Amino acid sequence: MLHSEWLLIPAAIVAFLSWALWKRLGADRMKAFNDARRNSSRLVGTGELVDGSRHMPVALSITDSTFFYENADLSASLDLSSVEEVEYENELLTGQPVPTGKVMRLRCVNTVFEFVLEAAAVAKWQAVLPSVKLAG
Repeated sequence: MLHSEWLLIPAAIVAFLSWALWKRLGADRMKAFNDARRNSSRLVGTGELVDGSRHMPVALSITDSTFFYENADLSASLDLSSVEEVEYENELLTGQPVPTGKVMRLRCVNTVFEFVLEAAAVAKWQAVLPSVKLAG
């Protein structure tokens, strides 16, 4: 029994190192997405796309006509002309509070997109994509 317990230690170390490497590579991928869009965008940053109970880290960027959100598994965009409302709130549509930062909520025809932004980035996003409700 003692022998099998000792085997758990290397397995735990390998699991931790794998997790740490995955986190580091994820940050590098977000930086790569932002670097690729930096010259053509008004603002780039990171956030979390909220899809139900899932929070997915994404690179965010905005041009004069398009809002992009992407990660290694997702490459998507919204045409800004289809955005009917932009708001910044302290809680998600589900009522779950956001302890730090804010939720940037974009409402399109029949869909709501929520992105959790870090507190330090909220003012920058509000300056480039201010809160607005368009008559619809």
